[in-house]
Amino acid sequence: MKKLKLVYSLIGTFFISFAVSFFRLADFGTDPYTTFNLGASGFLNIGFGLFIMITSLIALILIYFDNRALVGIGTLFNIFIVGNFSDITVNLYNSYFTSPDGLLIRIIFSILGLFFISSGVALYTEAKEGVAPYDAFPIILTEKANGRWTYGTSRVIIDVSFSIIGFLFGATLGVNTLITAFLLGPIIQFFRKIFQKDLETRMLRYSTKK
Repeated sequence: MKKLKLVYSLIGTFFISFAVSFFRLADFGTDPYTTFNLGASGFLNIGFGLFIMITSLIALILIYFDNRALVGIGTLFNIFIVGNFSDITVNLYNSYFTSPDGLLIRIIFSILGLFFISSGVALYTEAKEGVAPYDAFPIILTEKANGRWTYGTSRVIIDVSFSIIGFLFGATLGVNTLITAFLLGPIIQFFRKIFQKDLETRMLRYSTKK
């Protein structure tokens, strides 16, 4: 069962990498965390992949002392894979294709980005093998709210805040930034219910076989 959870966590991480790549190529604005990292890395003149590792490691230390149960192998997957794999994907695309400037293809890339990031976060969150430092923030905020609001609301609060910070650092806000800032939380919550049920079914089958 541990292997299945690790597979879920790894697939979720690569889904997020693809999502970040699709958002960057669509150029309609990126998700809030990517917006923050693109803005701050550009302001400080540091590579995106390197900067996202630095900010994730700093956040990891803070989260470890608040709720270490959220830290695991999935956390490391996210820190070292997402930014670097996104850089590789975008560079490979630009090596073989021209930048997508048609409205239709950019809309398709945006839709794919929204699907991959919401399902990816839901996948590795439900795997419970550790989550990305950024994705731990709304979970912690929800716990501290003591039932006053849902995970979806906490996610919106975090996403909107990071979008604003990224904008102040010079990142471009676009349609995708606004959509993900306000809708990502509820969509992730929707996918989490699906994957939670799927994992429970698979675990039941596994325990029955044993």
